[in-house]
Amino acid sequence: MIAPRSDNSNIEVPILIPAYQPGEALDRLIATLASSGGEPIILIDDGSGPEFASRFERLARHDRVHLLRHAINLGKGAALKTGMNFALVHFPNCAGVVTADADGQHAPEDIRRVARRLGEDAGALLLGVREFQGGVPLRSRFGNSLTRALLYLVAGQKLADTQTGLRGIPAALAAHLLRAPFTGYEFELDMLMACKYQGFPIAQIPIRTIYENGNKSSHFHPIFDSMRIYFLLLRFSVLSLLTAILDNLIFAASLGYTASIGESQFLARLVAMVFNYLGARGAVFHSRQRHAVVFPKYAVLVAANGFLSYALLELLRLRFGWPAIPAKLAAEGILFIANFAIQRDFVFTRRAAPAATDWDTYYKNVPAPAKLTRKYTASVILAQFRSRLGRDATIVEIGGANSCFLDAILAAIDCSTYHIIDTNRYGLSLLAERAGDVVHLHQQSVLSLDLDVRADAVFSVGLVEHFSPEQTRQAILAHFRLVKAGGIVLITFPTPTLLYRLTRGFLEAIGQWKFPDERPLGYAEVLAAVGERGEVVFRKTLWPLMLTQGMIVARATAAQSGYTAASA
Repeated sequence: MIAPRSDNSNIEVPILIPAYQPGEALDRLIATLASSGGEPIILIDDGSGPEFASRFERLARHDRVHLLRHAINLGKGAALKTGMNFALVHFPNCAGVVTADADGQHAPEDIRRVARRLGEDAGALLLGVREFQGGVPLRSRFGNSLTRALLYLVAGQKLADTQTGLRGIPAALAAHLLRAPFTGYEFELDMLMACKYQGFPIAQIPIRTIYENGNKSSHFHPIFDSMRIYFLLLRFSVLSLLTAILDNLIFAASLGYTASIGESQFLARLVAMVFNYLGARGAVFHSRQRHAVVFPKYAVLVAANGFLSYALLELLRLRFGWPAIPAKLAAEGILFIANFAIQRDFVFTRRAAPAATDWDTYYKNVPAPAKLTRKYTASVILAQFRSRLGRDATIVEIGGANSCFLDAILAAIDCSTYHIIDTNRYGLSLLAERAGDVVHLHQQSVLSLDLDVRADAVFSVGLVEHFSPEQTRQAILAHFRLVKAGGIVLITFPTPTLLYRLTRGFLEAIGQWKFPDERPLGYAEVLAAVGERGEVVFRKTLWPLMLTQGMIVARATAAQSGYTAASA
């Protein structure tokens, strides 16, 4: 029988409202949202001035309203970042934040609907999209249509409403956006681009279209703010232009010195490659993927682009008699669009990945290399158990859904009871089909165990690295709560050796890495937690595994284990 899982999660979704010299629509919105007694509301006064102070103070008296203030008007983007930072600091378990405008454009029921959706699944940016028909003001309809077209052309994203202020922003994306340099309305467009290049999908949710008094209370200036947004889009082209200038200057100088088309092309492309890569990764696509993941793809593109450019250059020069410099400019111009599209959609775009490992999919199709490495890991575990366990041992395996070690351990160790703990119901159901009488399955989290067991040995393989540092410590200490005095705790974990980094980098580059939440751990972090409850008796790095694993075996002491005389 599989014991039920306990879930103590407390997920909140703060509602963030930036406001600059707001009208009465904000009073009605805050009153309605606060009366429901639901999510916390973060209200940002973006330097509205002393004449609006009393309004904000009155709104702050509502239950669960947190008022933040800017001394001067810093812009909508700055206000959003102020609110997101407050939410991440004061509501650390929040799924993310929902942003809404202060001018009455968003119905309270739509705001709550987006918040509920974000609380259920914080894996995508949620956009509350309006229908631009009927009584929509001309400036809003025109600005949105133009921005939609430009965004599709430059970023390859087809969205119905690029200027909507009603958004559900996952916590992971909000943390990334805090580093964005933009502080005005262009911040919201940059958010859409960041989603593409950081691997966050975008989900669109239809909402009501509301414009009070022709949207006169909005502080969005159609010409000024739109131009700032469109200048933001030009950074793609500016980097390409600068790269082309640098490339051609070096080509011309080298050609005059060496008189060799091939050598000049190689030197110019090498220098331009480094310049363009650093600019594209940092200033254009805001990619924070590791160089080991991005650069191999970029290098392949540069090599292919250089070969095609050289072929076109020679064709124009030899077949049509063009001079070298005009031929090179023409070749580069022909390849510009293709080069940009490939960088946009392949090189600097992170594949959308779940926030956690999809264990159901993993258990359905375990990679062949994993089956081989498990045999080696099992042999090392068995060597420790044989030398340290007596007869009729009680063993607990944490994180062992569909355990690959169960059969080998039961065949080699005299075991009276074998407990397996995991949160994954599918994996446990697979294991239940082959579990014998001595095996007991428990669907629980290592972070909230409710199990009265004092085992001779507690172990986990590939578990503690899937948590934050503090949760990793809690997971390690949980092993000792289940072991008796003198019993052993065995923990394996990936450790960041050069071999591990190279292997993982290669798997990520080819799209075969299956553990997005895996965090390789240094020995110091694991030993610090283990030292709180036990004494280390064995330590080893499993080098035959390409993704190198550390192994620590510790003996629990009477004063430190979960065992007491009263419970004996």
